[in-house]
Amino acid sequence: MEELKTMNHQEEIEITTDIILRHVCENCGKDELLTSEEAFRQGWDYPPKMGAFAVISPRTCGDCRINTTLWWELSSNKTLISELSEKHIQTLNRILGEPGSILPKEN
Repeated sequence: MEELKTMNHQEEIEITTDIILRHVCENCGKDELLTSEEAFRQGWDYPPKMGAFAVISPRTCGDCRINTTLWWELSSNKTLISELSEKHIQTLNRILGEPGSILPKEN
């Protein structure tokens, strides 16, 4: 698992399309373990199929809109990072830590 954190973006895409990643919807809080292909087919906005790891963009399930996402807050509402809610700070930290932050936890 540690290897994912040190690979370049293209290598991450090749590996993560087949492995299971944690998908967390910023809006409704849905938290599912899916492959990138499964998530894409269900409408999730999640890298590597939609967007890129560690780049701020919406992280939503197929049922939710983007107008309350971190991306929307920063780009449309022009909120400063210092003024973000705790929920958005948690999302920011998770996004910036990808793909390591969305690997399933080992039991």
